[in-house]
Amino acid sequence: MTDDTDVSDALASISDDHEIRGRLHAVPPHAVYEVAVDGRRAVCKVARGPEADPATEAAVLAFVGRETSLPVPGIFAVGDDWFVAEWCDGLPDDPTVDVERARTLGKGLATLHAETAGRFERTGFPRARDGADAALAVDARDSWAETVCDLLADCREYLAAVGYAEVAEVARSFVRDRPDVFDGAGTPVLAHGNYLPDHVAVRDGAPACVVDWEHALVAPAEYDYWRTVTPLFGGGGETDDPARAAFREGYESVRSLPAGFEARADAYRLVDAVSYLKALHVQRQKRGHEKARAAVAFRRYVLDAAEELRAEGRR
Repeated sequence: MTDDTDVSDALASISDDHEIRGRLHAVPPHAVYEVAVDGRRAVCKVARGPEADPATEAAVLAFVGRETSLPVPGIFAVGDDWFVAEWCDGLPDDPTVDVERARTLGKGLATLHAETAGRFERTGFPRARDGADAALAVDARDSWAETVCDLLADCREYLAAVGYAEVAEVARSFVRDRPDVFDGAGTPVLAHGNYLPDHVAVRDGAPACVVDWEHALVAPAEYDYWRTVTPLFGGGGETDDPARAAFREGYESVRSLPAGFEARADAYRLVDAVSYLKALHVQRQKRGHEKARAAVAFRRYVLDAAEELRAEGRR
């Protein structure tokens, strides 16, 4: 659907007093609109593709709002393929991260992990259950490695249609053969999955609002840590980047990272590269030759990284 009919229908089901004020962005498989309901400024997020699951994102938001101190938009209403939530002020136009902002972001992520530790017996995939007011359901797996394999299998299903099934299968085969690569990862927490600066409003040295929970997963905390650090500060081990150091300091001022988490970073980067390759196509992040070059680079990275990790395991 390319017009705003789905948004109008969603708002009309809530109240006769509603208004669409404009589209904020449309990144497949969702679109997000600024709206007003009964005079209250709000956002409406709607599904625009089969990969979308707004109802589950709404359930995650409601859970975080109820069960943690991390500020998130409150949910006004939820449908099968949309939700309406409070407006979030202060999301940055410039996502540049200085030392102080990095430290604040680290504290915020650690707060989410600390306050959801012990809430889940096993890792798995959040699911909506009886709307956003019910306890969050989790489609759990017996182990973290099994969760990762299923995450990669989902990526493979999509990537097969665009000619990159091999990439997901190589990564999945590695994890299936070497589940021990994640030994020591720690107990499950709720992972945001896309905790980047443009999704976190900051005020007075603390997160004021955190949005974009569509990639949430019940996972070891270090999964979420590397999902943030790698795209924000680059791959590889520790560097002299003061902002990167400040992020870790902020995180560990709230909770400790598990022993050996740096040694598992390459395995997480392998998994994330497959996820980013899928996002490259789902979200249409690039076009033409630029997209093709990026896809080839992701493919080469995954194939090389899997071989290197296998070689390390044989030593």
